[in-house]
Amino acid sequence: MSKLSKFKYRISPKEAATLLSRLIEEEVTENDLSIMYGSGWITAKVNCFATLVKLSPLLDEEEHARQVELGRYFMKPESDCGLCLGFDIPADQVDLEGGRAFVLRDKEGGFYALRDQTTDTYLNDLHDNMPYFEESSILPSEIYALAKMANSDDPVDEPEAKVRLNEDCVSNVPLYNFPPGDDRPIKPAPVIMMQQVQEAPSFALAVAALVEIATNGETKNRNQSSLIDEILDNYDLRGLSKSNLEKMFSQANRKLTEAKAAKA
Repeated sequence: MSKLSKFKYRISPKEAATLLSRLIEEEVTENDLSIMYGSGWITAKVNCFATLVKLSPLLDEEEHARQVELGRYFMKPESDCGLCLGFDIPADQVDLEGGRAFVLRDKEGGFYALRDQTTDTYLNDLHDNMPYFEESSILPSEIYALAKMANSDDPVDEPEAKVRLNEDCVSNVPLYNFPPGDDRPIKPAPVIMMQQVQEAPSFALAVAALVEIATNGETKNRNQSSLIDEILDNYDLRGLSKSNLEKMFSQANRKLTEAKAAKA
């Protein structure tokens, strides 16, 4: 990878893995970076097309304060207030309309949810339209900071929240992934929780559609593209789209290739 990568504004996870490999003289994969991202060591920017929605507390003041002490924020929509084309994660999440939702924060600690414009639902970590890690972008400076820590024999403290000014939202106030001044430690989810996390609903729909097509008695030759077209033609279901199916097939093919390589 070019040594000029340090001058780029952002780089892909693939470029970041190559850069970190060079800096620490040890092979680093995209999967390694994905694990570090999941543990809070890396901030990744993802693209979206969402309406900014200002939120207010759902509960009365006393009960809201009690839930905040437990780390829970129950919120409700107040008003649409802008447009967002991308945001940094990790970011705060709140309970909103029966589910979880990513939120941006202003300097006063206010909450702004991201309502996906194609589905009219709030973005969260299991949303169908949330990009995969490999589709995100990373600040080169974070990779150099990781390399500095990796090349040192000193122990490291828990990663802290990295507050990033959002530059991809149209809003009348500056927005951030965490409130400015926030230095809370980022704690990764327990391994068992990560293993038990549910697949997005569209994944189950796609698998069910594939099983039905494969067992319908027809014997026609199909490729990935024709399968996707057949699923979309036969199953007009919310949550299934060409882009989602292409992403699911791509991820499945990649995992199969990795599994075969590991077995060889």
